[in-house]
Amino acid sequence: MNSITVYLDESLSTRDMVKLKHDIMALPHVADVEHPRHDGHDLTIDYEAHSDIPSIVLRALRAKGLHPDITSA
Repeated sequence: MNSITVYLDESLSTRDMVKLKHDIMALPHVADVEHPRHDGHDLTIDYEAHSDIPSIVLRALRAKGLHPDITSA
């Protein structure tokens, strides 16, 4: 299992974050999405080994009008 942590410039409401987590979970090869309650900007995404997943996640987030940056991989 691989992981990336993504920082979002935007602060999302709890409702928007839950929807975003579900949308990311629907992407192929994504196994889990975690969002610490104390931090409104970070997401940790666990995924099956697949070389394109970080790019796919970034494109999906940008398509929603968000401004993501991968902070760790």
